[in-house]
Amino acid sequence: MKVGLVGPSYEMRSLPFDAQRTINLFPVFDEQGKEVAALYGAPGKSLFATCGPGPVRGCFSSSNGRAFVVSAASIYEVTSNGTATALGSLDESSGIVTMAENLSQLAICDGQKLYTLNYATNAFAKVTDPDLPASVGTVENVDGYFMVNQNGTGRFYISDLNEGSSWAALDFATAESNPDKLVRCVNSLGQVFLIGSRTTEIWSNTGASDFPFRRISGAMDVGTLSPYTAVSIANAMIFVGQDRYGNGSVYSTQSFNPSKISTNAIEYAIAKATDKANMRAWAYQQEGHIFYCLTGGGLETTLVYDLTTQQWHERAYLNVDGVFEQDLAVDHMFAFGKHLVGDRRNGKIYELSLDIFSDAGDALAAERVYTHLSDEGQRIRFNALEIGFETGVGLQSGQGSDPVVSFSLSKDGGRTWSDTYTASIGAVGQYQAKVEFRRLGVAEQMTFKIRISDPVKRAIIGSYLR
Repeated sequence: MKVGLVGPSYEMRSLPFDAQRTINLFPVFDEQGKEVAALYGAPGKSLFATCGPGPVRGCFSSSNGRAFVVSAASIYEVTSNGTATALGSLDESSGIVTMAENLSQLAICDGQKLYTLNYATNAFAKVTDPDLPASVGTVENVDGYFMVNQNGTGRFYISDLNEGSSWAALDFATAESNPDKLVRCVNSLGQVFLIGSRTTEIWSNTGASDFPFRRISGAMDVGTLSPYTAVSIANAMIFVGQDRYGNGSVYSTQSFNPSKISTNAIEYAIAKATDKANMRAWAYQQEGHIFYCLTGGGLETTLVYDLTTQQWHERAYLNVDGVFEQDLAVDHMFAFGKHLVGDRRNGKIYELSLDIFSDAGDALAAERVYTHLSDEGQRIRFNALEIGFETGVGLQSGQGSDPVVSFSLSKDGGRTWSDTYTASIGAVGQYQAKVEFRRLGVAEQMTFKIRISDPVKRAIIGSYLR
């Protein structure tokens, strides 16, 4: 009998109701194959560059092929061979930064001040034009104009065309369909999403000579509690929402209409976050999957939505105490044909790859907690569980030469777990190895948990009770 191996992270407030977790694994579907769904291992990390002591505050891949990282109080350029060169200093050494570019400049906003880097000369400087507000929150580029939101107000300002160091006193407008404060400007689908704390307006560049941007009629009745969670990808903008009734749902805008994509379990995880305003997100595309990664802000782990399968999973770093915490990666850029991510603890930049099976040299532990198995309160004898791993993936030597999966079970809805047992998933070339656990016992409800920590390929294709 097949059992529920493949599924999302769906841990509820009541564990006996649902305790599912999918950590450092993600569901994939294939309706043409032997099984319609499987779990693949999340990508691992290997060191690519080091940008000072860190932490990494933001990454940016320019359209001209250059790559930049803000680490602590410095901005670095990273080259294709992993060399990092400091180009200038910011006033502050902590906090999330946003970055945008025009044809000749990179603009960086640290939540208070704005800086520019000239691509031709590498000159880096703080913008001192008196017509730029003294405190700005984020920066975006739309049609050659840098755009910033003035902190604590509904106003946004635009720079001169293709010149981030020059601002005019009257080149501003106000998102005023509702009285909430403007916290983020995002360029998505060729329009400007002006995201407030409770509502969102959409503006368009009309080319008017006095001020080029005008509001499109209407507004979305949802804003954001976490301005750094707004990401534009795959013809949509995704963000953690907030309105007058509450907060903590994740929305995706399609045709300028917000649709909720978070589940009750994901909203429960967000509700437990201790610093929601400082959650942040990044997104990337890999082998046909588009991932939105929500992290920071006191979340227990990093929450990841796969736009391709519409399933949520978790990514996490296994700390020295054996506890899962947020993933190391806090931002992403695609540069030199590689997915590069920055470390939340230091200045390290990693390559993110499905062919890497460690977490920057540490164990990349992957875990799946199954759906509960029961039969209307009847006691059931569970004889054996067979797990359909891709076997024979062991390494030639060292850790992973005889990779194992650990297994434990719960009879109380995932609140306590049995001792841990292990089984081999096959040394290199042992393609016929069978992964099976026997004599599981009798219970009214049974829950299974598996974990793989060895640095080998992870592909789990089906699970069966015998």
